[in-house]
Amino acid sequence: MPQSSKFSNRYALKEQLGKGAFSVVYRCVDSMTNYEYAAKVIKKEKLSQRDLMKLESEASICRKLDHPNIVKLHFVISEPKVHYFLFDLVTGGELFDDLVTREDNY
Repeated sequence: MPQSSKFSNRYALKEQLGKGAFSVVYRCVDSMTNYEYAAKVIKKEKLSQRDLMKLESEASICRKLDHPNIVKLHFVISEPKVHYFLFDLVTGGELFDDLVTREDNY
């Protein structure tokens, strides 16, 4: 996937972690700090005007959330063709699988 200079000058996309209707999530590394993020990559060409408004609303809400049990949105980088949302990287498997395992143990 070609990366625009603003993003790629600092961040490197690694393996794909997941995929949705409008976005792909990759593990991402900050070249200045070596900190790892989950980068949600959204191609603007796939978004309608309504989708774009929903995306802006999502970013606004995520920026306000501050709780230890909620992944934090650290940065939003908008480029001509792509939006990058950089969230905390959560490792350890799928949340759904963890919840099912917990339920089975009760």
